[in-house]
Amino acid sequence: MMLERSCMKHYVLRVLKRIPAICILILSMISTGCHPGSSKEDGRKNVLFIAVDDLRPALGCYGDSLAITPNIDRLSEQGVVFSRAYVQAPSCAPSRTSMLTGLRPDEVKVTDHKTHFRDTRPDVVTLPQIFKLSDYETMSIGKIFHFARGYNDTVSWTRPELYVTGIKKEQYVLPENRTGGKAASTECAGVHDTAYWDGKFAKEAIRFLKEVKEQEKNFFLGVGFLKPHLPFSAPEKYWDLYDRSEFHYIENRDRPLNAPEIAFHNWHELRGYTDIPGDGPLSAEKEKQLWHAYYACVSYIDAQIGKVLNTLDELELRENTIIVLWGDHGYHLGEQNLWCKSTNFELSAHAPIIIAAPGIGNSGMTSNAIVESLDLYPTLIDLCGLKPEGTLSGVSLKPLLVDPESKWKNIAFNQFARPYEAAIGGNKPVSHMGYSVRTDEWRYTAWYNVNTGSFEYPELYSIQGSKIPSENLAGNPEYADTESRLHNLVQEYKDGNY
Repeated sequence: MMLERSCMKHYVLRVLKRIPAICILILSMISTGCHPGSSKEDGRKNVLFIAVDDLRPALGCYGDSLAITPNIDRLSEQGVVFSRAYVQAPSCAPSRTSMLTGLRPDEVKVTDHKTHFRDTRPDVVTLPQIFKLSDYETMSIGKIFHFARGYNDTVSWTRPELYVTGIKKEQYVLPENRTGGKAASTECAGVHDTAYWDGKFAKEAIRFLKEVKEQEKNFFLGVGFLKPHLPFSAPEKYWDLYDRSEFHYIENRDRPLNAPEIAFHNWHELRGYTDIPGDGPLSAEKEKQLWHAYYACVSYIDAQIGKVLNTLDELELRENTIIVLWGDHGYHLGEQNLWCKSTNFELSAHAPIIIAAPGIGNSGMTSNAIVESLDLYPTLIDLCGLKPEGTLSGVSLKPLLVDPESKWKNIAFNQFARPYEAAIGGNKPVSHMGYSVRTDEWRYTAWYNVNTGSFEYPELYSIQGSKIPSENLAGNPEYADTESRLHNLVQEYKDGNY
């Protein structure tokens, strides 16, 4: 007992003697700005997450010969391009919600533009939120969560989100278009990049990066660019990069043979603009104008991304920053008699993903594995050494970053509802939910009738490279086994067996 008391007394004296030194160390950390999240202290990776609205893979690094995208192409040379990446819902709000929560649309119960995930899954921890909980500085600039008022998620960020991006008037600069709602579908103006919001987003991102560099803080920065979302507005110099005569042919402009009517819509999003007819086809000149405008917007965004990437380099942050570029869904530009998104076809579900993770694998590689948007959440926390707060439905893509040819699941699911008004505004009841599966060579979709509880209107499309499917093969005896196998996958997915 005496020996124990002597040892305890000796231990206490040693601790008391060291208190001043501990205090000095703490004061020193405070005065120098060091803290557990400092990249200097613990080597943790930062994250720059770039979301681009309505961006199909119209990029040079994806083999698009029309696209002028030198900055994104440069990023692709420093990371891995995922050539077959698919969103979980081909529309802004459900796609972004799924990716940011790491849950599938039916799991998070967000399949339209009206429902907020905090009303359906209030305790879910979002992708930026888990970084916030891990002592990162988290910031949202532009459109990360869906842009509607009240749809942002303040709890995910350490700072107030910048810009409520759903104000249509602010996406124009010409007086004749600033009417308050939708005006012309395109706008070309001889203005500086910062006249439009996306230029402002890049400027704010640069300001943030300089600030956190000075403060030596780890960060998760989400920059959400609006274009090429309608209206297709961009400064004139980006229009001048292209010759409109190059946009002369729409491949597979007809609906796929035998495709059911429910698979389509009346281009509702585009029809709302003042220079677009309420029904019927577009003129050849209007089609060229829309194509020209879309690509001008892509190049405009590419330039803004380049400014942000250049700042990372200038601040010597690149080697410690993971960069993700993600399109929130694909897009139709007249193919299959469709414009915009909101379908379960390949063009609407296929979107770009590029990940540049310093020190992981070889740069300038392409992975042909089929991956999903909701894989991004587990990938980023895996790369940054963070643990999930709950169950995530995606899987980390780190093995593909290390070796893009690794064996993979090669299967992706997406879904979208009908009628269109139910899927977008939630103003009508859902009659059908279309569930779709993409495998190595096939896309299969079946429409679940919510009233009868049965599947209807099967669609089976052969996917051969970049060729747009032109025929629905469902019901063809030659492909009966394939159709049956894929239907079972869709059935399992609808039943929550992921």
